[in-house]
Amino acid sequence: MAIRILILSLLMLMLMLIADSKASFAQSSVPIEYAIGTGDVIVIDVYNEKDLFVRTMVNAKGIVKIPMIGGIQVLGRTPTELEQTIEAALFDGYLVNPDVSVMVEKYRPFYIKGAVNSPGAYEFRLNLTLEQAIAIGGGLRDRASKSDWIILRGTTQTKMNASKDTLVYPGDVIQIDESIF
Repeated sequence: MAIRILILSLLMLMLMLIADSKASFAQSSVPIEYAIGTGDVIVIDVYNEKDLFVRTMVNAKGIVKIPMIGGIQVLGRTPTELEQTIEAALFDGYLVNPDVSVMVEKYRPFYIKGAVNSPGAYEFRLNLTLEQAIAIGGGLRDRASKSDWIILRGTTQTKMNASKDTLVYPGDVIQIDESIF
């Protein structure tokens, strides 16, 4: 009886930890349906198939070579989409029941330009706000606008107005203009 209680307690603890980790991921500054882009480092792992393990930085062409399959386009696709595509390709004559996981190990950088002290590319960090990104870029210059900030986001470089609390995503281009006064 004591063993059953111990096992149930451990199961409950594991469920709580899993739920907590999913909640913290959902609150991160990376969208859950994150589209893989140039500069991301991805890991492709097929369960129990060490020869099919791939770790690579996505280049501008966006094609990743996978053993037994060949090249697969990864740009603009989510890790979940890639998992399904690779599983289908491996199932088609190679493996009986492939179990593929795709993970972004390192996100592409964000960029900050304009009226900051050190414009350039910087390593992305989870939950990064625009205010923190400006600090990473060396802070605002004397004539920098204190509020007219723009982020160019996504492959289409959609222009959006931003405030100090706006979350920065991988690949974002932050534009800090100079103010007139």
